[in-house]
Amino acid sequence: MILYCDFNPKIVREFNLKSESEDIIESSKIYPSGHGIYMSLFAKKLGIDSEVFMLKGNKRGREIALSLSQLGIDVNYTGLKDENVEEVLIKSKDSKKVYRTEDPRITMEDRSDILNSFERSLYNKKIVVIPKIDLKGLDDDIYEKLVKICYQNNVKVAVNPRNLDEIEKTNPYILMFDKNDIEKDKKINYTGEVIEFNKKFIKSGTKIVFVNSKRATIISTEEKNYRAYINKEKLENKILTEKFDTSLCLSGLAIALDRDYDFITSIKLAISCGVWENFVEKDKIEMSPIKRIMNSVEVEEIL
Repeated sequence: MILYCDFNPKIVREFNLKSESEDIIESSKIYPSGHGIYMSLFAKKLGIDSEVFMLKGNKRGREIALSLSQLGIDVNYTGLKDENVEEVLIKSKDSKKVYRTEDPRITMEDRSDILNSFERSLYNKKIVVIPKIDLKGLDDDIYEKLVKICYQNNVKVAVNPRNLDEIEKTNPYILMFDKNDIEKDKKINYTGEVIEFNKKFIKSGTKIVFVNSKRATIISTEEKNYRAYINKEKLENKILTEKFDTSLCLSGLAIALDRDYDFITSIKLAISCGVWENFVEKDKIEMSPIKRIMNSVEVEEIL
């Protein structure tokens, strides 16, 4: 079983205005959102059951948890004294306006409760996925604490951090990030530079490092390095892969590990999940189109 973590879940109220009107609502919907929730909902569309660990406020927290339960996703949580974020999205033909409440405040007691509840949620889990944590009240050292708890409980952990400098001493089983995250400090022009950058994480104990970009993904392990990309000649739709979603790539990799796929197949599934939005309409996503994209993924060892 996969456990997706969401440290800043929110409830979204979306309103779509009539195209010829500025104040008439044509349709509306309410749904839960957040990095971990997004990944779990994606896995559900592929037929994969998972659980979500979240920070749960009062009224909004109950609304988020109930929405997930109705979608068939079990929730583990730690309770907060403050409320979760509420986001109001107003869309018209030519514009989109977003309004949101402030992040919940996190007390010292909350921090302790988060770690204790997180450890309890690891029971019967094979892999934990920790996406970028965008909650202001949690510092970057939370990653190290969460990873240590996973290792103490013999559970693999995959991380997409918000700060690569902080993650170097953390050594998660899987580390995934975007090439742009490296280029905040310096321009990366060659594949060899990415591999060299990955070495420090491998040396510190991380087993697999994924570095994503629109053109290709570089994967580093202790023994080998790989380059993975979409071969458009194998696709009916030879459009450019303008979108690459690292969150869904990580979700796909977690699914592969949970199902004990071999390493090359795992890479292909991860890449396909990262790029699917370029090839498949949102309401048609399921495992069969993902498998078609997988057939176009090339994985080459870098010698």
